[in-house]
Amino acid sequence: MRPKTPELLWYYSRWFYQRGFRRLARSVKTVNWCLHKCLLPAEATVGSEITLEHYALGVVIHPQVKIGERCRIYQHVTIAAESPIGSDHYVSIGNDVTLCSHASVVARNFHSLTIGDGAYIGAGAVVTRDVPAGEIWAGNPAKLIGTVSDRNDRMSRLNDEHNNQSNV
Repeated sequence: MRPKTPELLWYYSRWFYQRGFRRLARSVKTVNWCLHKCLLPAEATVGSEITLEHYALGVVIHPQVKIGERCRIYQHVTIAAESPIGSDHYVSIGNDVTLCSHASVVARNFHSLTIGDGAYIGAGAVVTRDVPAGEIWAGNPAKLIGTVSDRNDRMSRLNDEHNNQSNV
């Protein structure tokens, strides 16, 4: 298991920011940028157990973002909001969401965007509208390609077939 350095530095940056140490928070963010080439703002709201795969290489997140528990974000993901810092418009990412590499999530000008719990955003997807919970979206522009429960059913069937072939 790798050390979770970008996540830890992001945690400290947010911790300092929440306690009013703005310059120290910015310094920690800068260290994270120098080490991992990721822009992880102290102003963002982030749940516990977030995983930034591949050391968060190239991940860019806008300060107007709320990320839930146990989310997994792969390299070169962009989460952007076309709204000023401190506005009422956010990008909200639910719990247990996976954002695959090179995915872009963009809340259009002065609008909020929500990705529901358990959603899966495919590699290279460009999401500009809400994604309901438990759905798999991919493409440019992103569209529904399946549900997580369908995917889990297919994986179970494949595992059963593989186990049956192994036993023969």
